[in-house]
Amino acid sequence: MSEALGTVFVTGGTRGIGLAVTRQLLTVGYRVVAVARTAPSEFAALRESVGDPLSFVAADLTSGDDRLAVANRLRECADLHGLVNNAGVASAALHVAAARSDMTRMWQLNVEVPMSLSQAAVKAMYRRGGRIVNITSIAAHRTFRGLGAYTATKCALEGFSRVLAAEVGSRGITVNCVAPGFIDTAMTASIEDGLRAAINRRNMLNRAATVADVARSVEFLLSPAAEAITAQVLRVDSGSGG
Repeated sequence: MSEALGTVFVTGGTRGIGLAVTRQLLTVGYRVVAVARTAPSEFAALRESVGDPLSFVAADLTSGDDRLAVANRLRECADLHGLVNNAGVASAALHVAAARSDMTRMWQLNVEVPMSLSQAAVKAMYRRGGRIVNITSIAAHRTFRGLGAYTATKCALEGFSRVLAAEVGSRGITVNCVAPGFIDTAMTASIEDGLRAAINRRNMLNRAATVADVARSVEFLLSPAAEAITAQVLRVDSGSGG
């Protein structure tokens, strides 16, 4: 492993896309702080194998106290290079039947948490620059029945990212989004087979995007190669977004 490039916080960094991002960043030499409610066995095994470069912070980011604790760690991180706001939740229902509790939770975790943690990260990055990458969704660019509230949260996050990029760019801080298409993870496991097939038929490529594809895209936006890229959305969807 190469010399550490700085520290990157990854929310939801212990499973799915977040775990793939954690692995990729460790591979290229970043120190990673994975923030999540739990540390599943696959993450625990990774942590044991890599040692010090990987830290785990147990936090339920919908809890005000836990969110504040993570924000404080971000502000106090002397070598903070990046924040990847990956933690999120999705709930599918026609809007007329959507539960208010589901809508509230999606808004809180998918929008309020990234906004709060980005504010803390920017304060730590103000003197030396840094990178923020927000994980959004192809749902912000395509219409899917039953995903109204989820789509609203991802559109909001992309809009926030553009404005934040304009506000902090003079400080050498970039803010970008990665918008995955349909990715086979635990979050998408409940999608009906018919909808899954319909989504995949939209692909321009003869393969679906994977968590590894998303992870490499995030790593690119954190790298020196993306130094002049900000306020952008990188869609990783095998062309299904058109």
